Amino acid sequence: MTQSVETKPQIQELRKLLAGIECGMLTTIDDHGSLHSRPMSIWNEIDHNGTLWFFTLANSHKVVEIEHHQQVNVSFSAPNQQRYVSILGSAQLIRDHDKLEEKWQPGLEIWFPQGIDEPDIALLKVKVNKVDYWESSSSFSPQTISFLPLNSHL
Repeated sequence: MTQSVETKPQIQELRKLLAGIECGMLTTIDDHGSLHSRPMSIWNEIDHNGTLWFFTLANSHKVVEIEHHQQVNVSFSAPNQQRYVSILGSAQLIRDHDKLEEKWQPGLEIWFPQGIDEPDIALLKVKVNKVDYWESSSSFSPQTISFLPLNSHL
């Protein structure tokens, strides 16, 4: 898929908003409609087409929930800078060895001691659809960045 010219400023703005934030809260939906949130470390920059990548174990509870409900939210905050970001996206599990190698970063051994050879290691791919954010420079008026075509509906 080719990168559209319209997306570049959106991705640059999102990268700027997330700069210096290492951990977010990933929220998924279970089969009963309950929301579950858990911290997730972000180890890679948002890629050129607006995707967040997280390392996980394929047998985790969040993966089961994502298999049934791909819609997720990832929220980030930098309270000391009065910056808050809420990302709505769709998630999927990726078990591609080449992609694991590409996205692997030193330090991930804390959670995955065997590296990309860890049994059941996988990636969560979160395609960003919409970003709401608040920051002190905007007087806490909510701002939105849409990654969807104008005629798309969430």
